[in-house]
Amino acid sequence: MVLAVDQSGMIPIARVVGEWRGTDGQESLEDLHPLVSEGGAKLIIDLSGLKLIDSSGLAALISVVTHARLCRARVVLVGPTPFVAGVFEVSRLDRWFEICKNEGAAFKLLEG
Repeated sequence: MVLAVDQSGMIPIARVVGEWRGTDGQESLEDLHPLVSEGGAKLIIDLSGLKLIDSSGLAALISVVTHARLCRARVVLVGPTPFVAGVFEVSRLDRWFEICKNEGAAFKLLEG
């Protein structure tokens, strides 16, 4: 799993690519915590390149979003692949995460 963060715009975008198995990327995702540590902070996590995710990947995403909510910040997940979207649905996390189909929709949601 590869995580790349683009902070060039008004809202940072973290792009996750590959397969998320075991503790892959756990430390990388924890690096996102500072981006959502202040009230009003916003972050988009683009999952369109993520082919597979397991329970440890879900736990890491939950950790980032929970941290953001505790700090009164906001995280929106974007473009989960069919497999990842299915994992969210089965675990009912699709009701807990804010999820948009694309970055444009996420920007509208966060700016509104």
